[in-house]
Amino acid sequence: MLIVDDHPVVREGFSQLFEFVDGIDPVGTAAAGDEAMGRIPDLEPDLVLLDMHLPGEDGATVAARIRKEHPDVRILIFTGGADAEDIRRARAAGVQGVLLKTMPVSELIHAIKEAADGREVIDRDLAGVVPLPNARTDRVPLSDREMEVLALLSKGMSNKEIAVDLFISRATVKSHIENILRKLQASDRAAAVAEGFRRGLLRT
Repeated sequence: MLIVDDHPVVREGFSQLFEFVDGIDPVGTAAAGDEAMGRIPDLEPDLVLLDMHLPGEDGATVAARIRKEHPDVRILIFTGGADAEDIRRARAAGVQGVLLKTMPVSELIHAIKEAADGREVIDRDLAGVVPLPNARTDRVPLSDREMEVLALLSKGMSNKEIAVDLFISRATVKSHIENILRKLQASDRAAAVAEGFRRGLLRT
């Protein structure tokens, strides 16, 4: 992933953060559109995390250039704020989604992975402005471990089986399930699994 933002703290901070995230490979950074265009051929990123408000050409314009010259590269607009026109222009440029810089890091990581897999995403706070077709807007309330437990619940596994599969204690499994039920506002395991599918946290 190539991170394009005119603020050094954002570029360096996220680059360092994503180094420790499985499934995300930060290959470099750029401060503006021209620099990004110059780096893409050498770095060959699968995805570009692109600020909307860059010096010179804005994110939508840069996104259109990237899509034209590197059609296989997916693009996420990551911005401090966007109005309806910003989102329309970003959509017209062919971006995979639009995210706000105010979103929690865990949700950003999930959205990046969704986009890298070819799915459209948009920050829920922007969904009512100009929703992306087929975009997933439900934020992910679960931790990575809770997501793993939920996936195993969907397979009908017992607490003991989940504990063995994840190399954790049955008490820890029980705690994770209680958290899942609370966060998904589900009455029982079956309801949690159903809610997981509804929100797109689980797939058939």
